[in-house]
Order: sequence, then structure tokens, then C-alpha cells
Amino acid sequence: MEGFDLYLFSFGLLSFDLCSLLGRVLIICELLLGLGLLSGLWRRLVNISTAAMLLGLSAFLLWRLLLGDRESCHCFGPLLDLNPGQSLVKNLLLALMLAISWKAPGFAFLNSRPRLMPVLAALVGLALASTVFALRPPSLWYRLGAKNKGELVENLWAPKAEELGLDQGRQLLVFLSPLCEHCQHCISKLTTIVSRHGLDTENIHLVFMVVAQNEEENPLLLPYFFEQAGVGDPHYDTVHLPAAEFISITNGVMPLVCLFEDGELLAEYGYNSLDENALVAFLALGDQTHEQGGAQQQEE
Repeated sequence: MEGFDLYLFSFGLLSFDLCSLLGRVLIICELLLGLGLLSGLWRRLVNISTAAMLLGLSAFLLWRLLLGDRESCHCFGPLLDLNPGQSLVKNLLLALMLAISWKAPGFAFLNSRPRLMPVLAALVGLALASTVFALRPPSLWYRLGAKNKGELVENLWAPKAEELGLDQGRQLLVFLSPLCEHCQHCISKLTTIVSRHGLDTENIHLVFMVVAQNEEENPLLLPYFFEQAGVGDPHYDTVHLPAAEFISITNGVMPLVCLFEDGELLAEYGYNSLDENALVAFLALGDQTHEQGGAQQQEE
């Protein structure tokens, strides 16, 4: 689900929250159509709706193909990697199957009891929606129930921040493990936000837990980390902390995104609760402060 959310978000048309909701709505619609095809209920409506969805998604894939996009369309998440051309072939096969089954008989028991059909459809739709949102809640749900502080042990991080020179101005720190899949998703999401809004990366710092045999070898894992995140090397400033120290500071929570101003923790987010608007406002204000400071120095 995370990969599909990020794929929708990468087009820059909707906020991450809306992309997160849209991805789940698409899945629910596909499940409803699949059950409709299997049961034979409302055969004509289900067939037309399925054909319309296939046509719409195929048009989208064709558009991506004409633009030269060869990346995975995430139709099957991480289970099967299909580029837009391969997914178009898959849709053509599905369209052929739909054409063959167009005249298939329906479920006689339910079709003969039209009053039961709306009730059954409503119950099934509610059950499917509840299941999808319960198993994979959208980012907005996580943020509504999340605290802005709580995981970072501030009294342990403060001396380290002073030592690293990260205790002044506005700083965005992300605490990560180079082998953590959720950390990769976090950096992919953060980098997409930064790129979409044209934000300065000067005040973004990645704090990696040392998972290699020694601290000197840990940076060698970063090319693999960024490759898996699908962002290349975003050229953020990086810091490496010994595992014991990292776990003590973060309470073992990762990824952890923290916003600081002059060493004071303003807010913290997990991957699922990351707030696009808050990050943009925080970094954009930091850019303005930096520009004003530079202009003042020039005047002096």
C-alpha cells in the first residue's frame, strides 16, 4: 500500500492525504466489482462499470507509456513488478475475459429477490471498506491519533545536537536505519515533498543508526538504502550514531521525523503520520529566515 500511495503522490496532482484515500477507494471499488462479477448481481451495471474502470486505467497507462515511463505501476504492490506496457497487456487479457463472461448467468436466488439486493450490496460494501481501512489506514487517520511529541528522549539528544552543531535555527532531523523498509518509504515521501514544493535541503539531516560492524562501514550501506527508496542520492546531510546511543535517543522508534527550532523539539512524526503541510510550512519559513539573515549581513 505504501508504494502505491507514493506512486500516486509522485504525479504532483494531489496531496499525500488525498492520494492515500484515493488508493484505498480504488481497491474497494475493485473488490466490489470483483464480487459483482462472481455473484452475477446487477450483471449489466457491474459489467459496464468494470469495462469503464479497465478503459480508464488503460488510458492512464497508455499516457504514462507515451511519456516514456517504464517504472512499475504498482498494480500488485511489491509482489509483481509490471511496467505500464506490461500492465496494458494484462488489462487487454482482463477485457477479453470480461467479454467472454458478459453473458454469464447470474445468481438466480438473489436475482429473484430484488429487495434483498440493495441491503446485501450495502452490507458487503461497508464490510469491504471497513476491512481495507482497518488493515491499511490512510495517513490522515494515523495523524489524527498521533501525538506531536513523545518518542524522542530530548535530554539525551540535546548534548548530541550541540556537539553536531544542530542546536541552532530550524532543523529537520530524520532518525533512520539503513536496512529499514519503512525508513525507505519515509525518505521517498520526504524527498517527493521537498521536490514538489522546491524546498531547500540545507536544514534536512538524516541520523542513521549504525548497523554495520563499525561506524566507518555504515555509509557504504547508503547507496543501497537510497536505491531501494527510489530517490537516488538526495544529498542530505547525514550523521551516524552507534546503535545503543540511537536506540536510547529514539526509544527504538524508526523512522522518526523531528522538527527543531534552536534546539527545542516542536513536533515529531512517524512515517504514517508525516504531515506534508506542516513540513512545507516549517522548511519554507526556515528558507525565508535564512534569506532575511543573508540580506541583513549584506547590508551590514
